[in-house]
Amino acid sequence: MKKENELSCETGGATTCAATARPTTVYRPHHTSRYDDEAWEVAVRLPGAKKEEVNVTVEDEILEVVAKRRLETPETWRPLGHYEEERQWRLRLDVGPEVDGSRITGSLEDGVLTLRLPLREEAKPRRIEIQ
Repeated sequence: MKKENELSCETGGATTCAATARPTTVYRPHHTSRYDDEAWEVAVRLPGAKKEEVNVTVEDEILEVVAKRRLETPETWRPLGHYEEERQWRLRLDVGPEVDGSRITGSLEDGVLTLRLPLREEAKPRRIEIQ
């Protein structure tokens, strides 16, 4: 049984979630990635999200980032435009078996979540010496 403000969402790009209070859209955040010999690095834009509102999980070779931003303005301020009171993001990436899920690290700075996904030793490139 759902509570009054509980959301039920579908998966995929920008998804509208049905709630009895008000509909909320879940956005797929902009992200970039790059590889090196040691790891895969992913940078995800989450403007205004606080560290406590960001959740990163890895399960069955799928990396999932879920984040939320709540607009908090003082009562005495009057907004100059219309702003969403809450913004939600969800990103799912297939990281494959080459990523060591137990050694993933992350940091959130200036609205950018940076994740470093180390490669398993077996997946790292090796130099083969020719005799």
